[in-house]
Amino acid sequence: MATKTSISDIQQLGDLICKFLDTIKIPLTGEEDGRLESLNCEDEITNRIRLQFPDVQFLEKGCNRAFGDITPVINGQEFPINVKMVNPEKSGTFNGGGPKTFNYVLTGNPSVTTWNKLAKKIVENQNKRQFNIHPYYYLIYYKNSAKKTMFCSLTDISQESIVTNPSNPIQLKKDITILQRTEEEKIQFVTGLFKECARKRAEAYLILTNSL
Repeated sequence: MATKTSISDIQQLGDLICKFLDTIKIPLTGEEDGRLESLNCEDEITNRIRLQFPDVQFLEKGCNRAFGDITPVINGQEFPINVKMVNPEKSGTFNGGGPKTFNYVLTGNPSVTTWNKLAKKIVENQNKRQFNIHPYYYLIYYKNSAKKTMFCSLTDISQESIVTNPSNPIQLKKDITILQRTEEEKIQFVTGLFKECARKRAEAYLILTNSL
């Protein structure tokens, strides 16, 4: 039965979505490649969410793949949600985004950017306090598992729950810890992750030039 309720904020919607998904069974497509199976099943999740919450405004599907798998609009604000299907028995970490994600969280601009452009933007703004955090959410469904579905913002994830990677920059661990940060702490956290990724991307060059 579809949920007829007034949604006042994104966290409330996220909590309701988790409870809903934990009461149903998402049919798996059975591909041998778990990544392909997860990609195909994500559409099943977003379709069911749309049906379950008919009173919530969601961007049309054509808009979602541009940034986020499903994007609710609450009180006029868009909240992109990255749907992840994770098999905790096989996946130690999973991809949480890259420069485009960093750019959106810091500027609200979902367009593609480069490492160099964003680095210059961070340097230019680090002393001007011009960044405003724009929440980017993950809806994590654990397939083939009794683990509860999780809904969280990137800026609320603990440092210990993230691994930075030069090729797939933000890697989330399967067990995620959430904490509270001030707006300033969120900015420092996100720019810190970006700097760590940038350093790892440059390590080979630094070794070659004896700059480490």
